[in-house]
Amino acid sequence: MRPRSGLLVVLALSGCALLGKGEPLVPRHFSPALEADPAAPRARPGLQLRLGRVEGWSHLREPMVVRDAGGELTLAEGRLWTERPEVYLRRALARALFEDRGVVEVVSGRAATLEVELTAFEEVLEPHLARLEARLSLRDDRLGLLEETFTVEQPVARAPGADRLHPVVEAFSVALRTAVARMADRVVARLSEPRLPEPGAR
Repeated sequence: MRPRSGLLVVLALSGCALLGKGEPLVPRHFSPALEADPAAPRARPGLQLRLGRVEGWSHLREPMVVRDAGGELTLAEGRLWTERPEVYLRRALARALFEDRGVVEVVSGRAATLEVELTAFEEVLEPHLARLEARLSLRDDRLGLLEETFTVEQPVARAPGADRLHPVVEAFSVALRTAVARMADRVVARLSEPRLPEPGAR
């Protein structure tokens, strides 16, 4: 009977903790700023591209991902993106390629296709920075034209007295803008290079 009594006491204390009143967790939603790049170089006329899949790893969802000094990843409770990070990446790539640089978007038929896998979109605590990593794959019907991984680590600015999350979100915005500009420039450069002739072509 004694072990059972102890168990009842533990359960009673647990119930009190669960039913006790605490500060309610109010979710906060954030979105990295997606700005046009007026300084982007225009692509030469005639470049065409299909924007294929842009996907994120399974742990990259609406909750912000935080990496501690030991490399452990956790999801920040109450700190949410308004959309999944790969949605921001796809939207920014489409703007950078088709609006800012003037590449012609292909929606059907044969064309080089760009696919991107977002592998990191996380706040690193030590040193404090926003880290974005994405693997880019550019292919046509026959060949792999480009396989490259892009990594941007943007330091989080110190802002004494201000909401500490605002500098974090701003760092993510800069990291996203920087990575997308690099990827778009690399894709345009590769599409501008001469292609190998198809087998049998004269």
